[in-house]
Amino acid sequence: VMKGFHGCLFAYGQTSAGKTYTIHGNETDRGILPRSINLIFKHIEDQPSREFILRVSFFEIYNEVVNDLLAPENINLRIREDRKRGVFVSGLKEEVVMSPEQVLALLAAGQSHRHVGRTNFNEASSRSHTVFRLVVESAEKTSNSRNQRSCLNIVDLAGSENAVKAGSGSRIKETGYINKSLLTLGHVIKRLSSEKKSAHIPYRNSKLTRILQNSLCGQAVVAVICCISPSSHNLEETLSTLKFASRAKRLKASVKVNYDEETLLKQYRNEIERLKKEVRQLRRRASSLASSSSESESAERRSSAKARISTQSSSSSSSS
Repeated sequence: VMKGFHGCLFAYGQTSAGKTYTIHGNETDRGILPRSINLIFKHIEDQPSREFILRVSFFEIYNEVVNDLLAPENINLRIREDRKRGVFVSGLKEEVVMSPEQVLALLAAGQSHRHVGRTNFNEASSRSHTVFRLVVESAEKTSNSRNQRSCLNIVDLAGSENAVKAGSGSRIKETGYINKSLLTLGHVIKRLSSEKKSAHIPYRNSKLTRILQNSLCGQAVVAVICCISPSSHNLEETLSTLKFASRAKRLKASVKVNYDEETLLKQYRNEIERLKKEVRQLRRRASSLASSSSESESAERRSSAKARISTQSSSSSSSS
């Protein structure tokens, strides 16, 4: 990602298998996401010849509704597509970040707004898929360098569940949406990994696969973490997860370094140059005013001196 390639990592598996713990960890044992953030900022420190701008967003897909976790008032967001950006979530809040601590604070704030609930499997089960997105823009500190723009998606999927075991009431409805989106993801992976290429890939059957379309279609380096349960009671779910992992291993990607001439970094550069130009103009104007003022003061002093000399001459003539 720091070299201009898109990347995507997601954790897959049945509920209560340890996906969220693997991604986020805890205070004493950090997960993949906080470790990745620290590595990214360490890489920036080791590249003094380049300048970087990092932007983060964090959202969830709950019952097929996209909600912004960094701005909880932004709910039911629309998914759009254009030729330049590909598929994206419209109206999503993005924060420019300057340090690992700032990213982790945003992450913690977003996690507090995620839908979780008690099920028959655990006390705090994730009831939504979450996507943490980091956009990295960079360029050499020279005026004619090209701007790289890459994106990293880290996805914490809600776990697949047996509707009978999940619980009752709203939990059954949530389980239905979760399993449907995971089933669609499985179908997409199966089609993409098949030797017989299919003309139609059902990305649009789920908002999860629609949002991840840019990554799954081969434009990003994809890594999948499959979590399984050691219990024999979950044998069916474990076999299903392993089949998914086997198919995901066969995914092929044709990634390339991504360049974008309309990045936020370039906008900042242009703004800095504009401000520098204004400062130079103001300095020239101030210097000109100071010079004019100095000339006026010199003229006044010469006039005063001439007046004093004339007065002294007049006095001398009268005395004579």
